[in-house]
Amino acid sequence: MSDIYEAKHYMAKNRYDPKQLNELMGKWSDKLLNYSDKSKKMAELQACLERAIGPILSKKSRVANYRDGILIIEAASATLATRLNYLKMDILSQFRQSGMIECSQVKVTTNPEAQQRLSSSHNPGKQSQSKEPSGRIMSEHTAAQLKELASNAPPSLQAKLLKLAAHAQKSAKKNDA
Repeated sequence: MSDIYEAKHYMAKNRYDPKQLNELMGKWSDKLLNYSDKSKKMAELQACLERAIGPILSKKSRVANYRDGILIIEAASATLATRLNYLKMDILSQFRQSGMIECSQVKVTTNPEAQQRLSSSHNPGKQSQSKEPSGRIMSEHTAAQLKELASNAPPSLQAKLLKLAAHAQKSAKKNDA
């Protein structure tokens, strides 16, 4: 009976003993190392893309992924994606000259949210823009036209047009105050 008590006491005591960091982080350290390696590789790919398309276009696009010889580039707009599609061969040539001879294809995708990520990565010190009103004021004439249009509109659209027309009245009150 005392052997069981000693075994339980020993196990409980070991549970609270300090452990080596590599013992605690065994699986995590491999994941962190892989993440670090991938991050460095993506930075190298982005630098190569910048050399291929120039600094202006590279501010609005980024390397999204590189796998199995396929380079995927995210563009902030459809217009930019079209322009990058015209430059595919130049991009492919630049990557091959940089030593990535296995790069066989370039795909360009559009992701408008990429612009937010790109602007924050290029301007890390810059805070997000505050949402201030643009200073545009709706005229009473425009409000009257919206109300007239709402009178002939279906009920769901009518409610929205009237709500929009009400903004002119709010703007007028703010200017009077």
